[in-house]
Amino acid sequence: MHIWKIVFSILTVAFGSIGLMKLLPYDITLPIMFVFMGLVMLSNAKECYDKGSKRDAVIFGGVAIFVYAVTAVNLISRLL
Repeated sequence: MHIWKIVFSILTVAFGSIGLMKLLPYDITLPIMFVFMGLVMLSNAKECYDKGSKRDAVIFGGVAIFVYAVTAVNLISRLL
């Protein structure tokens, strides 16, 4: 799981940087960045769950759900 956290973290920072440097429109890179950030949170939750810290796993899972909900609301509001 440690490798996945590193990969998803690098992709999160990369898409955030691409959006800030205006190589791609920020409207495209922001949802992609949030998806990878949610994946980082889910991999953190899995790692905490495997180590026996169920409370921390629930917190990370809740944060991931919140990030995905905000991303979905933003995408839906842009389409309507």
